[in-house]
Order: sequence, then C-alpha cells, then structure tokens
Amino acid sequence: MHWFQTQLTELSRLADEYAISQRQSSSNIINVSEKMRLKRAEFINAVQTLVDKVGKIKGISACAAYHDGLILAQSAQLAAIDAFGATVQESARAAQQGAALLGLGELEQIVVVGAKNKVAMLSIGPLMLCISSPKEINLASALNRKT
Repeated sequence: MHWFQTQLTELSRLADEYAISQRQSSSNIINVSEKMRLKRAEFINAVQTLVDKVGKIKGISACAAYHDGLILAQSAQLAAIDAFGATVQESARAAQQGAALLGLGELEQIVVVGAKNKVAMLSIGPLMLCISSPKEINLASALNRKT
C-alpha cells in the first residue's frame, strides 16, 4: 500500500471513530461530549495535514476537503475556493444521483477532466477530498510519491 492509500485508510478510521462518538453522545451527552470533541479535532487535524501534504506534491495544483459544500481544509495555493466548493458540491450531487440510477453503490471517487485541468474527488467518511491538477498529470503516480 503506498503513502496516499495509507493516509486515506487512517482518515477513514478517524472518521469512523468520530461517527461512533457522535452516536454515543445522543444517549449520554454529558460523559461523551468531551470524547466526541476530541475525536472531531483529531479527524479535522488529520484532514488538514493530508490536504497540506497533497497540496505540496509536484504536479498537484491544489487540494481541499469539503463536507456538504463547506470547506474543512484547503491547501495554501487554492484560489477561488468558493467556486471550487460549489463545483465540487454540484458535481458530487449529480454523480450520486447517477450512481443511484445505475446501481453503482456508494460513490468512492469522481474525476472531472477539462481541456486544461482536472479535479479528482474522493469520498472519505463524511467528506470529499478534492485534488486539482493539470490534465496531463497522472494523479496515481503523483500521489504515490510523498513529495
């Protein structure tokens, strides 16, 4: 398993732990709220760390993480973040509707390729990790290299 896949696996684990703490908090809010807050912070910090690392990889233009169209983390060089988020949200919504109609199951990734650039959107727990790059960049190869 290469570096990026290891990072995604760890984020999925943290997302699952956070989801469990959320379910537990509804039954015993006093004793579980601190644990839930810590799990959420751990998850968000891990997301920002991954976004920062991916954003620095040669060939990657930008990286951001969204939840329901809201920005959770972004790489420093991402311009027009709101437009990027709106595009991601609409693309994900259309893809999810298409996946349901086609019986694809839960969406794992979406790739939108334009004449100049492309955006890959990967579903990780409750969020969508978005990676932008020039069209000719092989994202799998770029993400296989840590830096």
